[in-house]
Amino acid sequence: MKKIILLMALSAGLFTAKAQNIEEILVLGKDAGTLMQSYLQPAFEGTIYNLNSGWYRTAKPHRLLGFDITLNATLSSVPSNRKNFTFNVADYENVRLESGASQTELPTAFGGSSDEVLIVSKDVDTPLGTQTAEFDFEALNGLGDEIGFDQVPAAMVQAGIGLPFKTDVTVRFVPKVGSDSFKSDLFGIGVKHNILQYFPIAKRIPLVDISLFGGYTKLSSQYLPGEEGQSIDMEVTSLTGQLLGSVDLKIVNFFVGLGYSTGTSSLVVNGDYYFQYKDPNTGIALGEPQQIDSEDLPNIENDVTSFMTTAGMSLNLAFFKIYGSYTLQEYNSINAGIAFSFR
Repeated sequence: MKKIILLMALSAGLFTAKAQNIEEILVLGKDAGTLMQSYLQPAFEGTIYNLNSGWYRTAKPHRLLGFDITLNATLSSVPSNRKNFTFNVADYENVRLESGASQTELPTAFGGSSDEVLIVSKDVDTPLGTQTAEFDFEALNGLGDEIGFDQVPAAMVQAGIGLPFKTDVTVRFVPKVGSDSFKSDLFGIGVKHNILQYFPIAKRIPLVDISLFGGYTKLSSQYLPGEEGQSIDMEVTSLTGQLLGSVDLKIVNFFVGLGYSTGTSSLVVNGDYYFQYKDPNTGIALGEPQQIDSEDLPNIENDVTSFMTTAGMSLNLAFFKIYGSYTLQEYNSINAGIAFSFR
């Protein structure tokens, strides 16, 4: 039985969120979704905020048919209250703590480590009648200690082009890539439109631009554990609307954004999964492998909404730009990148 690695493509790069052994999670039955929801919440939420960042480095649209190609990277900081979650035994049907405690704090995907042990109990039909079987496993550890930081990372390439009426369209697109066991693709589109042009004052402040921006991104991933029909399907969609302003000087420009960030994520487990229960005292297998009820397979969702305020600057070296920004939102984000721009 293979160890599961939930892979979520964050644009051009890959982020790995460890979820331990799939059998050890799914054996929880209806409780599996509850545990995975709590554990993966910051990974999904951070991904949504990442996908709503890095869309722009100025409020000024391109000239007609001007274009740019941009590579940017984002780190969204996981809030302290998302690094751990309260495991309350009363919230689970067949799970208890080996320590006997009624509740404890466990790490999320971006938390630390834990030495807590969870015990699952279930009645199993055997040739000798119905017997109570138990299965114990260590609580999931977070990635914080392993990767050395507690921010959700992202990196992506995007391209923008100038259209009539001082409007830009920006596209993010990653074709389906991966391996035999993992596939992922991404598509996003954003529109920026200058609104200062409709006011007479625009001619008096030629270095200032004010625009409206809207962006949508969808990330889809699929992990195949190995057996026929088994799959773990993940999807993240994000949407942002912002009012942008910038002062564009010859060598440097400063930009700000004020708006709204929202999005949803989902994880669905499909297929047939079996587990061999054992006697808790002797370790001897009890009966035949038991199939996990398909209705008990995890089907979890997360959604986020947050106001966002962005401030940044760009260094302009002919057609080559280097920029960085910081966004205040539920998961504060740092964004940096390079762009090749031809106005």
